Amino acid sequence: MRNPFLSYLKEEKSEYLSSVCSLNKAVLKKLPLYGIDDTLEGKTFREIFSTQLIVDEIKKAAYDYNVDISSFDDNMLPKLLDRALISEDIKYNRLGERIATKFGDRLGLLLLALKLGEKENRKARPDWNDEHWEYWSNLDTVIFVGGLASSMLGRRFKERIQHIFDKAKVKPYNIMLFDNATYVGVMGCAKLMSDNTTSLVFDFGHTNLKRCIITKGVSEITHFISLESVKSKYVGKIKDGEDGWEAALLLHKHLVKTITDTYKKYNEKYVLSREIVISIANYNAGGVLNSERGGYAKLTELGNDYQKILSEDLSSVLHKRVKVRLVHDGTANALYFTDIENSVCISLGTAFGVGFTDIKM
Repeated sequence: MRNPFLSYLKEEKSEYLSSVCSLNKAVLKKLPLYGIDDTLEGKTFREIFSTQLIVDEIKKAAYDYNVDISSFDDNMLPKLLDRALISEDIKYNRLGERIATKFGDRLGLLLLALKLGEKENRKARPDWNDEHWEYWSNLDTVIFVGGLASSMLGRRFKERIQHIFDKAKVKPYNIMLFDNATYVGVMGCAKLMSDNTTSLVFDFGHTNLKRCIITKGVSEITHFISLESVKSKYVGKIKDGEDGWEAALLLHKHLVKTITDTYKKYNEKYVLSREIVISIANYNAGGVLNSERGGYAKLTELGNDYQKILSEDLSSVLHKRVKVRLVHDGTANALYFTDIENSVCISLGTAFGVGFTDIKM
């Protein structure tokens, strides 16, 4: 089955994803199953499922069940759900079940809509043609990664997705969960490293910049060191009246400092190679970032080929020729699962992230 979401870059002799693959702007113009939550009709996928929506619902449920969540920051609230789902405290348990059921059912409806590809939903996604919809219909496996897909919450989501497909009398996707998903992206990036090298591999997200040192033997990882993450900065969208170039420069300097500080600190001990692979929360083709999507889009203000810009600036600071390879974060996740045929990798986080396991890089 040809994947219509993949494009080919002749210069790099590799495939890449563009924003056309995004699930976030798909619309439930027609619900694939009524009687579950009919208020969702007409909303985009992003308006139906996201970390922020779950956080908001946790706050509502905590108020309804008189559960004290004052000691939790917003970004920690989703992690509360795993404990709540196995808690013997009835209030916590009811809170966890309420969230897991509501958003598990939502995931089920969204996947069912993709599976069925009804004409109303096709018309609401004009950048997809019939080939795109047929691809989703014929997929066998959906792999969920991300904090929201791990442990008990992920298992409850899987149960609710199965429930939705059973009610619709439609054969479901094979749902795979990956509990230890924190470093899936960097592990996927490691597949792009040269054999018999030790390199820095990063995952640039909107919350943290994950850092790892990875040694790769012949086609497999032989040593993996997770370093303390660095907080992401300057990844907010450019505000009205704000100088885009200056905003981009602040972000760029933060990234350069993070990489060079890490390289200088660990190079002597580990003899790091001059190649650095980075998973980044942005679509890119051969290092050219998408200028419209996500907090890293502003980096295009500095020039067309950010991969080249970053490589040159790092080389200047480190006084050696460094080669950076940027990888779309959804693709980085999918690279870890390339042995699973006819599958897609979906990350559940700030929004939906998508990567296809059949991509050739």
